[in-house]
Amino acid sequence: MTTFKRFTELPRELRDRIWRLAIRDDHPGVHIFGQYVTGRHRIQFCGGTSFDLVAPSWRRYFESLDEYHSDENISTYLLDSGLWTACHESRCIVEKHFKHSERQVTLRRPNDHQRSFSEKELSEMATSGYFGGTPLEIVTVFPHRDLFVLQHNDLDKIDWGCLGFEASLALPREGFSGVDHVGIEYDRAWGDGYCIDEDVNCTFLNACVEANYTIWFIDRYLKRKSQGPAFKEESDCSWKINAFYASDRKLLEIKDYDDLFKDWEYIGPMETEWYDHMHHSLSFVRQLRADLTDQYITNDCEAEKPCVIGLLGWAPL
Repeated sequence: MTTFKRFTELPRELRDRIWRLAIRDDHPGVHIFGQYVTGRHRIQFCGGTSFDLVAPSWRRYFESLDEYHSDENISTYLLDSGLWTACHESRCIVEKHFKHSERQVTLRRPNDHQRSFSEKELSEMATSGYFGGTPLEIVTVFPHRDLFVLQHNDLDKIDWGCLGFEASLALPREGFSGVDHVGIEYDRAWGDGYCIDEDVNCTFLNACVEANYTIWFIDRYLKRKSQGPAFKEESDCSWKINAFYASDRKLLEIKDYDDLFKDWEYIGPMETEWYDHMHHSLSFVRQLRADLTDQYITNDCEAEKPCVIGLLGWAPL
């Protein structure tokens, strides 16, 4: 509206269509958060405040895919955050799209347990919050299908059990029971599967028992080959989702070594040959899976079953 001064003179139906076109595509999204340190603005939502999640630091931004633009926050929540505050019309459109009124029904009736949502309804329902100190920067997420990336400063200070509930931006009585997908960026200092840092390994072994969501390790140095076969995306149900869309790229699952060496390429720094670096993150994930299985079997049936873990590379949109 700042560049088209006669926007308000357009027919209402056309204005509504333009607003709807500004909303994110209907894909599982990617939402990036930082880990709380003193002085940072926590994310707040209706009825609560996150203890761990803050706006991501510019120092941790993913490298821009456009050489003429600086690095930026590629979170999906920024694509349509401005629609909440642009004007009354845009707010009405975005509230309707994200089914905000349906969520408000549950908030107004805390003692009514008769109304419950199916898994399909919950997967299509969004929640929202904002970063403290910046009330105009609205964050909208889909707890049961989006990927929530935590750019950590200290793995030992993450409350893995509560993280999923905080990231959902919802109260317990809304029925979301936390998020389904959490992302952690893989650090090559952790090891390559053959030699893993013992402290890091212990941290993730404990995390995978506490978590009730899939933990995805993200390797920003593994890029899908442009000439490779089309990636088969799964989205029938939450636990099958294998592709998540940020603003300029999508994060895609890497399952095995055949898939890795055939369809992916390593684009990171190289100390030796590319082959020596290519498999590190996948080997790390596979070894962690093996350790989790051994731990579960050793502790017999009384042990809590660990969460699912996976690996994500990326491809440009």
